Amino acid sequence: MSYFFVTGISIALFLTVILLTKKKKYTTDFILAGLLFFAAQTIFHSFLLETGLYLTCPDLFVLGFSSPIIVAVFLYLYTRYQTHNIQFQWRDLWHFVPAAIIFLIYTGFFFLSHTKKLTIMQSEGAGYEFENLLRISVIYISGIIYSFFSLRILFKYRRNIKNEFSNTERIEFNWLVFLIIGILTIWLIVLFEQSEKIISTSSTIFVILLGYFGITQVNVFGSKVATVSTVVLIDDEKGKDPDKLPHPVKYQYSNLSEDESLQIHEQLLKILESEKPFLNPELTLAELAKLIPTHPNKLSEVINKYERKNFYDLINERRIQEFFRLLNMPENKQYTIISLAYDCGFNSKASFNRNFKRYTGKTPSEYLNSQEQ
Repeated sequence: MSYFFVTGISIALFLTVILLTKKKKYTTDFILAGLLFFAAQTIFHSFLLETGLYLTCPDLFVLGFSSPIIVAVFLYLYTRYQTHNIQFQWRDLWHFVPAAIIFLIYTGFFFLSHTKKLTIMQSEGAGYEFENLLRISVIYISGIIYSFFSLRILFKYRRNIKNEFSNTERIEFNWLVFLIIGILTIWLIVLFEQSEKIISTSSTIFVILLGYFGITQVNVFGSKVATVSTVVLIDDEKGKDPDKLPHPVKYQYSNLSEDESLQIHEQLLKILESEKPFLNPELTLAELAKLIPTHPNKLSEVINKYERKNFYDLINERRIQEFFRLLNMPENKQYTIISLAYDCGFNSKASFNRNFKRYTGKTPSEYLNSQEQ
């Protein structure tokens, strides 16, 4: 088991270095680096316990008491910043207060003599019963609460993502949803089992998976799509930067006039027909709004009102229509279905198949076979 822990620690620290040495770093890179570093500290804490080295290095052992709490906080912040178009906010540091308190209540331990420290360790924390109970309670509570909050953010984000993006395969965070559900399940098990090994083993697996997917995952609001604005039109948000608003879609307080709505809709249809912006696989609501031009909030409302669908469905419906146009052209008979799909703005076979079936009720192969009969 100790070799397994060493592997987890090595991978976590290696990925931390990779993240911190990237040429172009986002806020989420720093958060993920912090998460991986303290996850390594959590695993190291168990490594010391597993090998008996905690008696040799009691200070390092106690130093890791707060790390599971910090990991839970970083997971929540990573999820929040990855799914919201916001800059780092200093007020988020208050989430680390419980971890700081746990660290502070053990500060007296560091000033004890080595002999006294060994006595406490060998007696399983004699004299620190209250501190240990408080620490364990905070670890379990923070692990469950922050996992729950992370899932809540992800599900809310996934419900509204189709109002802003025309292709969502790379930014749906399916991997993160399953990972957090797994972590939440483990926390619930640990709540009853209270096993350090379960926490450490799951942390090691968590580090390997999160490190791989977290680094390879596209930064949703990075680089090209940094201008994407959230779709909110409510009175109490007036005057705020639209790039820093949350994701819910609400139009009940919209002051968009009927004449302006019709004008935007007419211009939208004209742009879709003449310029075919949907051929861009990475088209976003903000980019389409610039072509009209209008505010993304207004465009989203118009699409919902007159087209009776969200931005994602509108654009992908146009891509399917374009696919049929290209498919019926004799000179395109030499091309494969998927190559034509890519020419229409789809960025994956799965996305094309899913939208094709939604539009026609059949898979591409089923449709083509029915046409040949």
